[in-house]
Amino acid sequence: MTTILACIDASLYATSVVEHAAWAAARLNGDIEVLHVIQRKDAVAARHDLSGAVGLGAKSALLEELVRIDESEGKLAQEKGRALLAAAKSHLEELNLSNLTLTHRHGGIVETIIEREETADLVIIGKRGASADFAKGHLGSKVERVVRQSIRPVLVASRAYTEPKTIMVAFDGGASSRKALSFVATSPLFAGVALHVVMAGREDQTHATHLNWARELLAIREDAHVTIIDGKPEDVIVSQIATTGADMLVMGAYGHSPLRTMIVGSTTAEMIRSCTIPVLLFR
Repeated sequence: MTTILACIDASLYATSVVEHAAWAAARLNGDIEVLHVIQRKDAVAARHDLSGAVGLGAKSALLEELVRIDESEGKLAQEKGRALLAAAKSHLEELNLSNLTLTHRHGGIVETIIEREETADLVIIGKRGASADFAKGHLGSKVERVVRQSIRPVLVASRAYTEPKTIMVAFDGGASSRKALSFVATSPLFAGVALHVVMAGREDQTHATHLNWARELLAIREDAHVTIIDGKPEDVIVSQIATTGADMLVMGAYGHSPLRTMIVGSTTAEMIRSCTIPVLLFR
């Protein structure tokens, strides 16, 4: 049985994550696990006037106050988490999805997602977390860390859900993009969905070899279009999303090493940041 791991928090992306999970579960005849993680906060950071607290008496009072802060914040976080999961369950049931599990955990968000994905086939997360909603175009560090560490396909949901009718695969011939295209070609998730495969670069022998592989793989799909366009990958992908009217972008994730990415940037991170459509990533 296929399992979709839907990771939600208090951000504006929670509803979209749940609705993308419902879409995937319906097409894959799968179960949904809705995960909410309470990340422990540093209680000291909750106060901004501790610099003058000196002396043993002050320290004792401070410790007592920190314990009270920690307990009250912990209870509030638990209540919020239960409310989020209850709302997700109600929404999924309205969408006629009943095979679901609610998981409430304490700990590191990334570490917990990686742990829970062991029993999942697809991970869905929001583009930004609850603390990043104010920053337009911001890519949360936790989102990037999940994508880098996950061994499953990761769907980074857009703010609003739209049923995917047309998808675009950004193809470069590398191992992760071949994995992505193979999934698209064979998975019921994309059955009957219009498919555009785009490669960025000049028409040379190396690219021709990759494109021939893609065309052979997609020979059974009459709705598949494979093309190569000269230009930078970021520019080509963005322009072709607009041209094709794609509802979802599929691509391999992080073709370069983390060190090289830190120096020269990453097409993957740029696409997640700039795209207003969901991005399905494969490593």
